[in-house]
Amino acid sequence: MVKLDMISGFLGAGKTTFANMLLRHYMQRGLRPIYIVNEFGQTGLDADIIKTDGFEAYEMEGGCICCTLKDDVAFTVKKVIDEFAPTNIVFEPSGIFIFDNFFEIFKHPEIGKKCSLGNVFTVVDGINFTFARAAYGSFIYNQIKNSATLLLSKLERTKQDVEELICDIRNINPDALITTKIWSEWEDSDFEAVLKSKKVHDLSHRAHHHSNLSSVCIKIERNLAQDDINNIIAACKSGALGEIYRVKGIIPTENGPVLLHIAVQDAVQTKFGGMAEPSITFIGQALNESEIYRVVNG
Repeated sequence: MVKLDMISGFLGAGKTTFANMLLRHYMQRGLRPIYIVNEFGQTGLDADIIKTDGFEAYEMEGGCICCTLKDDVAFTVKKVIDEFAPTNIVFEPSGIFIFDNFFEIFKHPEIGKKCSLGNVFTVVDGINFTFARAAYGSFIYNQIKNSATLLLSKLERTKQDVEELICDIRNINPDALITTKIWSEWEDSDFEAVLKSKKVHDLSHRAHHHSNLSSVCIKIERNLAQDDINNIIAACKSGALGEIYRVKGIIPTENGPVLLHIAVQDAVQTKFGGMAEPSITFIGQALNESEIYRVVNG
């Protein structure tokens, strides 16, 4: 029986980073995991990142596992099991995921015989939690409420009081396991602890408010200097491009590709060692597509 773990969390919280960590843990134990990602917008960046690190990855588009995509999820899970014969599936829905009817896919006759629910994680952004809760409270509440394990991310960089953050989270889900260990310091025992965490999922908060977020994905047509990247970050923070919640992209530079992540006011750049088409995706509200294109491609 294939175990399916789900990793939810708002845009930019760190879901793909934790998925990478979990996949690596499974492989080190001699298991055969595969990663499924449901991206928001037309971008395969998260799948490209996972593939670069040597894992099998399968990409879905659509951005929200709701009533209209439930059958697609069941079809994708069945296809992945039939084609790859994994022992474990690590499933990452988009940041605007609402649980609602997700667990019903295990009642599907073709799924229930082959796959069962493993662990349900929600990554809570230690830097942007307060903003995300204020802007999209229903998404945040739903994701936290229905998870067995809550993983606090970016604690090495957050200025927020961690105890206060935990208190806010406990008010939403008093029963979940909450981890506060910095991810770079995780050991096998930390994975074993979270993988043992189980909980009956509470779907009492079922309101499904479709997001008014939109996305713009642009191919990058030139090498960017550091000043160009700084200009993109500054434009996102200034509001000139619209209300930006999330940016992710592979940026070509003279010194090789750079992976750029922006989550609200938090921006991180790292070297990218894989092969992928240079592009950048902006997610937010009231996006100014022409200004985005100008800032990126000049």
